Amino acid sequence: MVPPVVIARMTDAMTHRGPDDRGLHLDDGVALGVRRLSVVDVDGGHQPFANEDASVWAIQNGELYNHVALRTELARESHRFRSRCDTEILPHLYEQYGDRFQEHLRGMFAIAVWDARRRRAVLARDRLGIKPLYHATCGDLLVFASELKSLLASGLLDVELDYEAIDAYLTLGFVPGPRTPLAGVAKLLPGHRIVVEDGEARTERYWEFPVPLESPQRWSDEEYAHRLVEELEESVRLRLMADVPLGAMLSGGLDSSVIVALMARHSTGPVKTFSVGFREAGDENELAEARAVAEYFGTDHHELELSLSDQTVDLTELVWHLDEPLADLSSLGFLTLSELAARHVTVALSGQGADELLGGYRKHLAASLTGSLSRLPAPVRAVAPRFGRLGGDGLRRAANTLAARAPADRLLAMSGQLDPALRARLVRGPLAELDGSAARRAAASRANGLRATPLGSTLYLDAQLGLVDDMLQYFDRTSMAYSLEVRVPFLDHVLVEFAATIPNRLKVHGLTCSARRRAASCRTACSRAGR
Repeated sequence: MVPPVVIARMTDAMTHRGPDDRGLHLDDGVALGVRRLSVVDVDGGHQPFANEDASVWAIQNGELYNHVALRTELARESHRFRSRCDTEILPHLYEQYGDRFQEHLRGMFAIAVWDARRRRAVLARDRLGIKPLYHATCGDLLVFASELKSLLASGLLDVELDYEAIDAYLTLGFVPGPRTPLAGVAKLLPGHRIVVEDGEARTERYWEFPVPLESPQRWSDEEYAHRLVEELEESVRLRLMADVPLGAMLSGGLDSSVIVALMARHSTGPVKTFSVGFREAGDENELAEARAVAEYFGTDHHELELSLSDQTVDLTELVWHLDEPLADLSSLGFLTLSELAARHVTVALSGQGADELLGGYRKHLAASLTGSLSRLPAPVRAVAPRFGRLGGDGLRRAANTLAARAPADRLLAMSGQLDPALRARLVRGPLAELDGSAARRAAASRANGLRATPLGSTLYLDAQLGLVDDMLQYFDRTSMAYSLEVRVPFLDHVLVEFAATIPNRLKVHGLTCSARRRAASCRTACSRAGR
């Protein structure tokens, strides 16, 4: 039995994730602790929640957007509820569907369910990995938490470093799951659950990210665009569920502008919008564009302009919140943006994820061109790396991308941050004893058996690596640092499954990525919003 002081210490290490409430459930074989950020049923949503006879208990970090519909279904099966909180449906959903309860959920979540009668537990992470879930085996205990610092607060962990994880970080700029910087701690992968019973823990996949495959076109281009906006509008509508102030992160780009347009359509008052920019960004500083969008929709707009020369962000604080090393300066801006938004709202919607679904980065242009150039004769492809060595970094990357045949090699050719020569000059000690291929192994493990075009495979790998362990990782940590919940409508799993069916030529065409094509969707959304 874990002493109560240990579970309390672990829980309180994450007070920033839930400053409004603290709950514990201690029983023979289990100790659950939770911090709550009150969003739905502010007064009545105290966790942990139990079923009618207290034989099943549940806690969660996240939000379940279809909880009202599920509550109605469960009530028909004689389940009784005492609150409006979304978390309360979980013990009842487990009673109804067993280990597969999470397959009925639409939302972002890290969940733990304890079945006292059968002395078993089920942990589950949402399909896209929006919410984190760390776990470690300490003797006969499975210890888990939403943040690495919470596990460390238990005092139960071996803090030996995982050099394979650090080697992968040096190449990718982030630590790919399931690895963490600590050898004894793992991240539960998106779309997976852990079932603990009879002294054993087994990990199972319950959802797999869809592979974007080229298939016969089912609809016209206009119909694809119409259906995409329909799915996104439904996703936005679901994410307006809150009993607290709600707003939007507005970058000035197309994706966040579409989100604001759809929010305006479904909101009774002005949408609160928040933007941050860096003076040194030049043309990439989109504060003026964000301001124009805010004016167009009549939002209650708040903005902040920073300078990299000013010490506006405490790097020590940022590192503490991030939990893991992360080579992405975007986290600096998002931490400040979250602080700004948290002064006015508790929940904010964001346009994150659209580029990974619909092909919005230069690497996606490169992948699309690689697919076209792959039809060149093999001897021409073979000499490409030789010409690449004659040019700068851009030409070398392009040549290596063209020459790569495996999806993992192609991704690293486009996105790798540490080539073998530089690595040999930098690494020392235990890292020097490794072969430097940790990043490739991580990418290859996701691409196992992958059959897709270069663009399709790049989108598929991006969504499971950089999106989860870089972008969503810093989105979650920097927003939770200020007790702000950020929701990502583009990463609704129903919309993600639809996006995989959209032909690649509608995502990237020639030298034009989908960002420009999404402009048409933005105009459609704006017109639907009544402007």
